[in-house]
Amino acid sequence: MHRLQQAPPLWLVPHAKARCQQRACDAIGLSTIIRHGRRYHAGEGRKAYFLGRKDIARARHDHGLDLSRWIDMAVIVQDGTKVITVQHVKRPKRSWRGRH
Repeated sequence: MHRLQQAPPLWLVPHAKARCQQRACDAIGLSTIIRHGRRYHAGEGRKAYFLGRKDIARARHDHGLDLSRWIDMAVIVQDGTKVITVQHVKRPKRSWRGRH
């Protein structure tokens, strides 16, 4: 018997809650971006999850999912459970990609 791994619950700081409302990103969107997006180190122990067109194409091909609603969105998470902000970005920021 296999156990399904569940992600830990996400907690939104007030800033992230406001940004989610402004960007029409609900709990499903947050978990989708984190699950299917590319992960980057965002500094100070934070992780950035970015969902770009290649990630959307891979999810469509591998799982038959349409994630285009959340294209070019990023979620910044601290300590694995605390969402700091949600933002629209055209590509991952240079600082996330290791160029300092």
